[in-house]
Amino acid sequence: MTCSWATSLARPPGRSHRRVTSISTSTSTATATRRTRQRLMPLHLLLLALLLALAAPAAAMLDTHKSHLRERARTAFRHGWDHYTHHAFPEDEIAPLSCAAYHRDRSNPKDHGRNDALGDFSITAIDSLSTLALLGEGEAFWETVAEVVRIYWYNEPKDCGDRDGERCREGQSAWGRFQGRSAGVRGFDIDARVQVFETTIRGLGGLLSAHLFITGGLPGLDTPPPFEYKNELLLLAEDLGRRLLPALTESPTGVPYPRVNLRHGLPYAIPNPRYYNRARTTPAAAAWRLAPPEEREHYSEDTWTPPPARAAREKPEEEITATCTAGAGSLVLEFATLSHLTGDDSFHTAAVAAFNAVWSRRSAIGLVGDGISADTGLWAAAQTGVGAGVDSFFEYAFKAHILLANSPTGEDAHFLSVWESARAALERHVLVREPVAWWAQTHVTTGAPITGASWVDSLSAFFSGVLSAAGDGAEELAVGSNLVYTALWTRYAALPERYNTRSAGVESGIGWYPGRPEFVESTYLLYRATKDVFWLHVGEMALRDLEKRCWARCGWAGLQDVGSGERQDRMESFWLAETWMYLFLLFDEEHPLHREDGAWVFTTEGHPLVFPRVRHPRPAAPTRSERALANAPRHDVSNRTCAVPPRTDTLFSPTASRNDLYHYTHFIPHSLTARNSTLFPPSLPPHLIPPRATSAPLKEADTMDLLFPAGYNPNAIAPLHAAGAKVIRVEEGLQVLSLDALRLTLTAEAGSGVGGVGGVGGLGAGGEGGMLRIAKLAGQTLGRDETVFFPRALIMGIADRNWDVYTDDAAVELVVVTSDPVDGETGKTGTKGKKTASKGKTAKKGKKEKTVILPATLSRGAGALPPPLGPPSWRVHNTHTTACTPLRLPRGAEVVVVRRGGCTFSDKLGNVAAAGGEVILVVVEDWDWEVEGGEGDVAPVVDEDFGVALVMVRGGVVEWGKQGRDGGGGGEVRVGVRERVGVRVGGRGVGGLEVV
Repeated sequence: MTCSWATSLARPPGRSHRRVTSISTSTSTATATRRTRQRLMPLHLLLLALLLALAAPAAAMLDTHKSHLRERARTAFRHGWDHYTHHAFPEDEIAPLSCAAYHRDRSNPKDHGRNDALGDFSITAIDSLSTLALLGEGEAFWETVAEVVRIYWYNEPKDCGDRDGERCREGQSAWGRFQGRSAGVRGFDIDARVQVFETTIRGLGGLLSAHLFITGGLPGLDTPPPFEYKNELLLLAEDLGRRLLPALTESPTGVPYPRVNLRHGLPYAIPNPRYYNRARTTPAAAAWRLAPPEEREHYSEDTWTPPPARAAREKPEEEITATCTAGAGSLVLEFATLSHLTGDDSFHTAAVAAFNAVWSRRSAIGLVGDGISADTGLWAAAQTGVGAGVDSFFEYAFKAHILLANSPTGEDAHFLSVWESARAALERHVLVREPVAWWAQTHVTTGAPITGASWVDSLSAFFSGVLSAAGDGAEELAVGSNLVYTALWTRYAALPERYNTRSAGVESGIGWYPGRPEFVESTYLLYRATKDVFWLHVGEMALRDLEKRCWARCGWAGLQDVGSGERQDRMESFWLAETWMYLFLLFDEEHPLHREDGAWVFTTEGHPLVFPRVRHPRPAAPTRSERALANAPRHDVSNRTCAVPPRTDTLFSPTASRNDLYHYTHFIPHSLTARNSTLFPPSLPPHLIPPRATSAPLKEADTMDLLFPAGYNPNAIAPLHAAGAKVIRVEEGLQVLSLDALRLTLTAEAGSGVGGVGGVGGLGAGGEGGMLRIAKLAGQTLGRDETVFFPRALIMGIADRNWDVYTDDAAVELVVVTSDPVDGETGKTGTKGKKTASKGKTAKKGKKEKTVILPATLSRGAGALPPPLGPPSWRVHNTHTTACTPLRLPRGAEVVVVRRGGCTFSDKLGNVAAAGGEVILVVVEDWDWEVEGGEGDVAPVVDEDFGVALVMVRGGVVEWGKQGRDGGGGGEVRVGVRERVGVRVGGRGVGGLEVV
């Protein structure tokens, strides 16, 4: 669902009313009035014209200026394109400073940094086909299609008009001879080891998008074909897809292998002897000789260099089977489109399975790491974020929902569910909100910030655009996020690969900018979503800086150092496929793609894709994955709508009018005086900013440090750890062993509960200033959902304003111990376990114990009794009813569990007491419990004393035992009750803390 809207300053036309105040009997007076009215009319028109003239620049950039900027973007694209096609084609890229072809390192196949995206199949040409179509460069588009088809599908000599002639039947393209491709062999039969992800998004996506432009699936290509098109690009896409497919289908975990050889297949796992023992050059390639000048097909031929006879050999034990999460999970758009166009669902099925193989391994807090092993399925890196390594996984979750709209198998709803779950986890654990919003790096399993990893990387700039397209309340976050990158660009006139927020500078050795498109892509998408002229001026700033800093004699050079301006002698294909394309579309309001209302998307490489309305029929029998999705619960999307943008009465840019606009420069010193100007961004006209505008105070994180004195041990307890450690890591967080010189960092956490499960009244109240959370303990950072466990014996009795240990008077804690039978062979428990607040222990004789600490709200009223305190020894009976009618209780039941609703709490308590027995406590489960506020803060009221205590807990947290035919439970459950102890620091409650 892509949200797009336009703001307008014009009011709806209304009726013109003339108010008659009097009827004059004097002809001279009436005449004078008419003359006055005639004299005033031009003045009214003049004032109206002046008002409109003042408002027009704020409402929109002048069309003439936008057209000028659009044509500058087109000229920039043509500068890179013309030099590539002249100096480098059919090689992959051009070196813009030396005006020579830039290709893979054929002497060292292990040079992954260079070779992953370069497969010796003219990647810049294929990657740029959709840009040629979008820019209306029809002649260049068809010339390129003809050459790609001739070289890679027909493998025939140039100017071979009669394909049935002897020269065409026996000859080969010069590039085909160089690569050792046999005559008559069609497709990408190339001895090149490439990365599956890069080849998919650049090569496969480029071929498919160009095919859709040709066949009318996408608008914008108006130039008629100069030859008969026979779906050759689709055939090439299918050939490439089949060469990549084994990396997905042959993986033991479902996570795709990162690389594949286009000619020899997978090098992994088997290991593939044909791959490792292959000859470095084929006989045909070895016999290649440079043709005489008059017979050469390409200008670049005299620079072609085949791999040396003694090229570096690869060894099975040196293989790297770890892949980035983005690479493993960002194949769905291209592979699904290929299946839709060919009728072969194997591509679609494999890509969806790969995506799900990654998502199914998410951590308990909903995060995916930025690297994963195809062999083991384990995370290859502990950190995560939204940038390098993981970025497009989230993008494809959202965009697959759009592309697969109305899927009969429910796949579109599945991907939307993944997107929303992933986004919620990112906003909880990765997003930093103060003093401004930006995306950090955190631990994939705990959500704790990674020590020393405080950076903003350029790849994460894409996320603002996805948020703006997703809508659903994300617009404000999208704008704020992109302002961070706008501030960085304003400072450096480019976007450094990695900027360290802690040191307020570019990370050493990682200050390059290779022309990445993510920032201008998000700027374009934000403008399409908001129509705020601010983003047009941000795009103008980027256009101007790229022209100034990256122009080279034969193309566009990336920056090796954004500070010094040192340039790279390389023009990656995304310069033409994305960067200049997005800038062109930003300033082209009337482009036909902007009026397309179908379910089309840009891939992560900027290729538009859409499912044409007519496709090949699907197989009659659904695949296994289709059957599973068809039977899965559907994610309701029936009520999804795009939010209306907030109305503003100002004539100025909403973004430029923000009172926190300059907050986004806070960790970028001198960002407004270094390279550009004092405006932010520097191309922003002053009239877009309200006069006498002021900036709001910068929000600061509400944090404090707390240090216990050295040797502090008020209760004189023996050391809890022989090595003298202050804390140890446990499953759900950290456990404190000593207060001796213990340092804590606390931060404000509005609305947080206190440890355990759910927020109950009493300890849930944060006091003035809201709740605090322990963010760092003894040098170790904690995630938002981690808990710090303090032994009661260690802290009970401490009463100090800076560490006040108190007993809750509104709640207690139930200590629930379940003993489930264990399968002797598998070790699995007989009932499904829930996450516990402390580690489970395996009991003897085939039973597994687990303990849950369950906060319980005390009852109040004339008949309310305090529950008895004691260890978990009382037997439990779960009635599975509301206890609003008389009950029969089994002998020995001491704790009775009932459900809320149907009658008063007094009625429930009375029915339990009337059943007799040894009941000492009634536990009411509230299945409508709200975690923060709401029902969780409401205490049950008991008006009559029945001699039994009653408490209320959140429903569904504990399995109290399933009744069988004999009335017994599926596992033994025992309950104890203890006081609920909390800590206040400076009068504010501390969440994420549990006293055990």
